[in-house]
Amino acid sequence: MSNTLLAPSSWLVLGLPWPTETHNGWGECALALAPQMIPRSLVSKGAGTVLGLAGALGRDHADGPGKAVFFSDLTLWLDKQGKGWADLGIDYDAVIDELTEAPVPQLFLSLMQKAHAIVCDASREGMRLYYPNGDVEQVTPQTRRDVHQAIASSLERDWPPYIQGLIDRGALQTG
Repeated sequence: MSNTLLAPSSWLVLGLPWPTETHNGWGECALALAPQMIPRSLVSKGAGTVLGLAGALGRDHADGPGKAVFFSDLTLWLDKQGKGWADLGIDYDAVIDELTEAPVPQLFLSLMQKAHAIVCDASREGMRLYYPNGDVEQVTPQTRRDVHQAIASSLERDWPPYIQGLIDRGALQTG
């Protein structure tokens, strides 16, 4: 069996709406998929472009986000190039909807609300978080890196048994 199924080089993490029900402050609010596992024939050209960008950013760990590539990382990368999704002819909401509905292995993630906000943030300077007690926190690049690493570590732990379970049930073909 290919090691890339159980240990892909990177994951694309999509922020989903914050759930109405949470458990001890944790909510199922993100989705991870492995771009290299998705046959481009299963998705639109726009989704294929997003998957290609995510795979490329995931491979470039030196300046990139690491193994867990957030959709917002792609938006920020495009912004640094002076471009946006519309410049590529991509409706990013439609692509996110398409990828969440695609018949491909997907692992839902439970996150704290702060991590969820960071996953979804594509602001140039990093967002500010305002707390009920009046405190304000500027999200730093290091905080963003910490969230990337925490999600990557979680995926490195949880992805292999998830995929192995799909293989064992015959829901994922390996050859």
